[in-house]
Amino acid sequence: MGETYEAAGVSIGAGEAAVDAIKADVRSTFRPEVIGDIGGFGGLFRFDPKKYKDPILVSSTDGVGTKALVARSVGRFDSIGVDLVAMCVDDLVCQGAEPLFFLDYISVGHLDPTHIKQLVAGVADGCRQAGCALIGG
Repeated sequence: MGETYEAAGVSIGAGEAAVDAIKADVRSTFRPEVIGDIGGFGGLFRFDPKKYKDPILVSSTDGVGTKALVARSVGRFDSIGVDLVAMCVDDLVCQGAEPLFFLDYISVGHLDPTHIKQLVAGVADGCRQAGCALIGG
């Protein structure tokens, strides 16, 4: 097992640069219920069921589909981040749920920290607009 991440095409340096670039955007979404900081193995959120008449947690996930192709062609990735949050939040609120927190998943063939920064800035913008915290991904 002499393989390394680098040999497999995974750049640890680019990953670390991307995380450093998104920290402020992610933290800008935090609500008082968020416990901890960026970089943990799981996002922590202190949910208070007493704030709700009949508390039920509702979850949703979605993807941007072919909008990623448009974003790449124009070199702008923030708009798909906002759109992604909006699609997920729409699926929650139509069931009467409050968007509490958001988890992202970014899958790319080549990690470009500048593109990740733009994308997560858009996700963070969408989260702030929806009032939910970006707590993991």
